[in-house]
Amino acid sequence: MKSILPNLLNVAQIVSIVTNSTTPGLPPTAHITNPGGIVDPDHPDCKNIDITSQSQWILKTLLSDYDPQLVPDPKGVVVAIELALQTFYDISETSASFTADVLFSQIWDDSRLRYDQYTKCLQNLTLSYVITPKIWQPFVNFVNSKKSDLHSSPTPNTFVLIYPNGTVWVNYRLRVEGPCFMDMSFKHYPMDVQTCGLVLESYAYNTAKVRLKWREWDPVFSYSSKTVLPDFQLDEIRWDKNTFIYAAGRWDQLTVQFILTRQFAFHILQIYLPLQVSIFTSWISFYLDTRALPARITLGVSAMMALSFQYGAILRTLPRVSYFKAVDIWVFASIIYVFLSLLETAVVGFLDRKKRKILRRKRRYMSIDSFDGYSNYGTFFPTNGLNGHVASTIVHRESATNQDQRLITEMEQIPGCKSVPMTGPIGTNINARIFEAKFLYNRLKDKWQDPDEWDKAARKYFPLSFFLFNLFYWSYYLVYIKFIQPMFD
Repeated sequence: MKSILPNLLNVAQIVSIVTNSTTPGLPPTAHITNPGGIVDPDHPDCKNIDITSQSQWILKTLLSDYDPQLVPDPKGVVVAIELALQTFYDISETSASFTADVLFSQIWDDSRLRYDQYTKCLQNLTLSYVITPKIWQPFVNFVNSKKSDLHSSPTPNTFVLIYPNGTVWVNYRLRVEGPCFMDMSFKHYPMDVQTCGLVLESYAYNTAKVRLKWREWDPVFSYSSKTVLPDFQLDEIRWDKNTFIYAAGRWDQLTVQFILTRQFAFHILQIYLPLQVSIFTSWISFYLDTRALPARITLGVSAMMALSFQYGAILRTLPRVSYFKAVDIWVFASIIYVFLSLLETAVVGFLDRKKRKILRRKRRYMSIDSFDGYSNYGTFFPTNGLNGHVASTIVHRESATNQDQRLITEMEQIPGCKSVPMTGPIGTNINARIFEAKFLYNRLKDKWQDPDEWDKAARKYFPLSFFLFNLFYWSYYLVYIKFIQPMFD
């Protein structure tokens, strides 16, 4: 409380609700010769006065005919509100709520508690929570809070000041659990901004009896504290005043909003990097032999299972919203990449099996006497014939070069059509164009029926597309959403 005492000591001179009228019917004490102004206790006129005894007498006198049920002014009382944020303790995404410790102050003028006509040596009456039931209160509360508790360590943390001109300052130290407005705010999770707020209102009096307003200077502020939220940063505090009409009349409402920005470094380490590792793991299969299908499938399935478990852990900490979040886009993109790597493995396995079938047919056709597995595919190996004769045989399917040469020979047989190289211009003869198309189609077909060509393309285009996806993803959420979009809102 020491940090707010300078404001408290001068409230009687600053708050606009304070009046300078005297209280009729209360005679001044005999020993006060000049009750016009409050002086320091060290003043010569105050040296012979027992301040403690005088305070007891004044308090007893003020409360002797005091009725706490009656409003101090029949025309209504203006209550100034101050809210000091001590610490944010927790923000729960699943329950859409926050918990914080606040110092909640109410300031109003009660002319029945004026005592400047009795003494000029008493600057204020500092009282405990015991006095609160004995004086009138405006019953201002947090109407949208889920739970509010008054700290009592070891006694109820209530601070009451009564100034000589009748100004009353009541301060409570509360732990409040309030709502966070998370309707569509998770769209950008974990690069999101959350808004939490409180609504203050007099529970018992409408504007005919109690009119609320924020204090004139710094009505809502935050104390610097070493206790901070690990994943949020308080960026801004906003406050406003509204009116709300109930069946019983019009009520003043004071609203305060806390703007919190999520610190997503934790999520980079716990979500994004593990998902990237799973994607990179699935890409290892592109560098394995095309016939190592068990190893390639194991890598892909393991990466997919890691993604599923990681995404399940993420969902357990988030509310069940019905729209896509930024992390959902990343997870689904990761699943697509791992699925495509498994699909590429299936295509490679299919083409490899098809190639082996062709090789078996070639072997039967060429009557190969000895064939030592598929590890010798595409190589020369000796076969011992009769009378010591050694023959060399090449085992391979018809190459693209032979097929291209055959197409070129057919083109040359067409009248007026010459051999057209791959890099040359397309001929004017329609038959030449048809053969050129066949030529290009045959080259592409032969190329993409080779499993090794699929692995080469995957090693190139998977990382390139993932880099472009990252570039777009992080540019959108870290640049456009945070800096460019607010300029047009």
